[in-house]
Amino acid sequence: MTKRAGASENLVPMSPRSLSLVLVLGLAALVPMRRAIAQSTTAGDAARAEARERFERGLRLFNAGDNSAALVEFRRAYELIENTVVLYNIGLVYAQMGRPVEATGALDKVLANPGPLSPERLALARKTRDEQAMHVAEVVLDTNVERARVEVDGVEVATAPMAEPLRITSGTHVIGIVAPGFVPLRKEIAIAGRDKQSLRFELEAMQGRLAHLVVTTHLPGADLVVDDQRVATTPLAASIALSPGPHRIQLQRAGYVPAKTEITLADGASGEVALAPEEDRAAVESSGGWLALDVSETLPVVTIDGRSRGVSTGPLRLAAGPHEVLLERGDFLPWTRQVTIDPSRTTTVNVQLDPTPEYRTRFASRASTQRTWGIVSIVGGVVLAGAGAGLAVYDAKQRSDAMATQAAIKALSVRGSMSLCDPAGDTTTPAYAMGCSEPCAAASSKIDDANTRDIVAFAAVGVGAAATVLGVTLVAFGDNPHKYDSNAHADVAARRIVPTFWTLPGGGVVGVAGVF
Repeated sequence: MTKRAGASENLVPMSPRSLSLVLVLGLAALVPMRRAIAQSTTAGDAARAEARERFERGLRLFNAGDNSAALVEFRRAYELIENTVVLYNIGLVYAQMGRPVEATGALDKVLANPGPLSPERLALARKTRDEQAMHVAEVVLDTNVERARVEVDGVEVATAPMAEPLRITSGTHVIGIVAPGFVPLRKEIAIAGRDKQSLRFELEAMQGRLAHLVVTTHLPGADLVVDDQRVATTPLAASIALSPGPHRIQLQRAGYVPAKTEITLADGASGEVALAPEEDRAAVESSGGWLALDVSETLPVVTIDGRSRGVSTGPLRLAAGPHEVLLERGDFLPWTRQVTIDPSRTTTVNVQLDPTPEYRTRFASRASTQRTWGIVSIVGGVVLAGAGAGLAVYDAKQRSDAMATQAAIKALSVRGSMSLCDPAGDTTTPAYAMGCSEPCAAASSKIDDANTRDIVAFAAVGVGAAATVLGVTLVAFGDNPHKYDSNAHADVAARRIVPTFWTLPGGGVVGVAGVF
């Protein structure tokens, strides 16, 4: 499907479980969003303008498949103008991203204060919230240290003691407790949705201060293992707190050869290691998938997980799981996105590269000039071809008249006929010259002149036709000066919502067109 700049055209392939969530998002009215912001009396004009801009930017990012960036814009719009419609959309984006804890949190607030939501949307919000709650588990934490930091998969989420159970997504996680003066303690748990577990952490005091380790890598979705214990999953949002001393560090992921190193951290020191696991080609061939890039521009350079794959010419064989994809091309802004590859399947990603402002200006100027010359060529060609054709018609008339004159004189030039043009008579008289020889010579001259002008006429017709064809080609097949205009189709889609839906094997596709 062709994407049009400026129109919010969401096309999201999905599983049956997530289909209803995005359908709700598609119907999360852009028009009510416009109305809610317009009716806000507490926010200033500047805040409303920024909220509208961020909401539309979020739609474009969501449309391009960048849910994380879209969520940032939606959340900023909500910070500027708090209303239920915005929060409703935030909850649905969280659901689409597979973050049920945040989705249920946002939708709980919506259900507690539905505001202008219609009964239909309210029912859908409740249904989505209940579906997401199926994937939320609770962990009751207990520790012997006050004010200890609580971590989930290496990310700080709370401070102990906690008045309420820790809510996490079902699956396997590493729960950690970190406190100054104590040896950090981490435990790996596997928990099902709606399950509830209890964990007790007995931290041991240590001499000295906690050390911190920064692990850098381009590979997402890899397990960080410290001293044979899984600590977190990349990308890492912060450093890892460790006790001082020697540590064995390993980064591992299916489809890759583990990268290992050792480091000794001094008391209270900070260290950094860079790990880059190598692909296990045999594992990739047996259990990997394919990445196909459908790029708006030709010959972009592709970088996967920090490693260049050269110019994009066809699908790439990659290990299953998440990958950081970077596309670069001269005169265009870099495009980066995290893409998840399914085993033994081809994942197709549509990429719309945005030009730099300088190139956009040069392109529009060149395309406008090209189109202008095309129009000039069409007009000039039509005029020239028309003039040539007119001259050819004029010459044909002149030639016809001259030939008629010659025929009339020839009819009178019969020997012995005693007519004015009788060649047997006196051909030196002024009458013979005026009535026979001079008109015949003039007719011959007229025919020769017409034949000579025909060369110019036919050349003009040919050149004019060629110029017209060139002009039509430039206009019809030349670059569109508005190709990269972000609002090229804004007027068409403004104030209009067009939801669409069709089924595919194993799921479906839902779309919505509109402008905030």
